[in-house]
Amino acid sequence: MEGIGTMYINKQPVTQETRRYTCEVEEQLERNQDLLATMNCLTRLSLEETNLEDILRAALDLIVSIPWLSVQSKGSIFIVEDEPGVLVMKAQSGLAAPLLETCARVPFGRCLCGRAALERKIQFAAHLDERHETRYEGIIPHGHYCVPILYADRILGVINLYVREGHVRQNNEEEFLTAIADMLAGIIIRKRGEEALKQSIAKMRRILDGVVNALAVTAEKRDPYTAGHQQRVAHLACAIAREIRLPADQIDGIRVAATLHDIGKIAVPSEILTKPGQLTELEWGLIRCHPQAGYEILKNIPFTCPVARIVLQHHERMNGSGYPSGLSGEEILLEARILAIADVVEAMASHRPYRPALGIKEALTEISQNSGVLYDSDAVNACLHLFQKDDLTTLARCMS
Repeated sequence: MEGIGTMYINKQPVTQETRRYTCEVEEQLERNQDLLATMNCLTRLSLEETNLEDILRAALDLIVSIPWLSVQSKGSIFIVEDEPGVLVMKAQSGLAAPLLETCARVPFGRCLCGRAALERKIQFAAHLDERHETRYEGIIPHGHYCVPILYADRILGVINLYVREGHVRQNNEEEFLTAIADMLAGIIIRKRGEEALKQSIAKMRRILDGVVNALAVTAEKRDPYTAGHQQRVAHLACAIAREIRLPADQIDGIRVAATLHDIGKIAVPSEILTKPGQLTELEWGLIRCHPQAGYEILKNIPFTCPVARIVLQHHERMNGSGYPSGLSGEEILLEARILAIADVVEAMASHRPYRPALGIKEALTEISQNSGVLYDSDAVNACLHLFQKDDLTTLARCMS
């Protein structure tokens, strides 16, 4: 008879040492699986439109839910923001009410979290020792893991986790928490980079919009009778583009091009632009040069959409009878086809020095009768639908 505690697998004895080794391997596999699952979840969140604070809250929830970690369901995550040397609490779970205010901002060096940030290494406490500077009435004895979030040698924040009083420091726990801290460091750096890029793009967009509006005003100064024409055309063109469900970036390109579509008129003598009565053929010839002039002005500006080409083509017609190049059908950019309809409708509905306003109904009749001949039929249908569903009030709303 074999001794008590000896087992057989395939007639080979399994010793206590073998069982212990097998158990350790299984535990390590479990830890690795938990680490991989946690990292996968955080990676997925970081790649979505999820803000940093939500990611930090999710990270904290994931950490405290792992069974083999000897942490309680209490803790917090701090990051360093604009003020250097200060940790700002961004996520917390189960903290006592006094701590939410006292620990909202923690200077480096203060308490365990501040020490972890200052010294850039894990602070462990098995009980409330002298490093735990924050005390309050009714505090429950406990210990801490405070793990710095580091990027290279730069401190980005601290993960603060509670453990039961008397807990023994564990290497496998610290390795796991350090790996999560490293993961969060990469996410923080990337999210901050994304936010900085968004702010830079927004600033550049504001600057570009200012330049666009300044150019539009410059053109309209030359032709006071059409003041506001470009803005009204832009509103209507964007409404048509939305009606046919174009993507947002394409609609924005139409907005910019429509706002600038008559910029080339600064090359036309003002006495022609403001002349009452009919224009001569020579005068019309000068006016017909304005799409090309606009293109020359805009072609070297690095718009994200083909704004200069849209401006160049907004007087082209589907049957090739337009100008300046006599393009037809699909040769004309869709954005230019939409702009052409908005331009015609607004122009016919508004007063001009050489004729009174013809009215919205006349303008809609014009595009309806010439749908597929002069004007893109899909864009015409979208424009007509806008007015039909709003009882002919859309133009007034778009141009307000």
